[in-house]
Amino acid sequence: THSMATRLGKTLTDVRKSGELWWLRPDGKTQVTIEYLQKADGSVEPKKIHTVVISTQHAEPSKATRKKECAGYSGPDMTAPSMEEMNKLIVEHVVKKTLRDIKLKSGDAAITLYGEHTHLHINPSGKFIIG
Repeated sequence: THSMATRLGKTLTDVRKSGELWWLRPDGKTQVTIEYLQKADGSVEPKKIHTVVISTQHAEPSKATRKKECAGYSGPDMTAPSMEEMNKLIVEHVVKKTLRDIKLKSGDAAITLYGEHTHLHINPSGKFIIG
C-alpha cells in the first residue's frame, strides 16, 4: 500500500511537470488501502484495492488560465477544467495509469485489483487552491 501510494504521488508530479495536467500544483497527498487474502501458510496476497485517496492542490477550476498559471508557457491559452472534470482526469491520468504500470508478484498489472468495488476519494474536501 505504501509503495502504491508513493507511485501515485510520483505520477501526480510527472503529469504536472510534463504539462499533461498543467492545472495541478505541487502539494499532493495520496493514500491507498488494499484488502489482502491470508493463506494457510500465513502469507498474504492482495485481493483488491479497497480505497484510493488523492488530495492535490490545483488552480482555480473553470477560471485559471494556463498562460497565467505556468511561467514561460507560450502555447495556446486554455482554462482549467471544472472540479468534476479535474477529478475525472486525475482518475484517468494518475490512478489508472499508475495501476497499469505497477506489476504484482503474480505478473499481473495492479489495475486488475481495481474496479467498481474501489472507493475513490479525489479531492474529498473540495477545492484545494491554497496549500
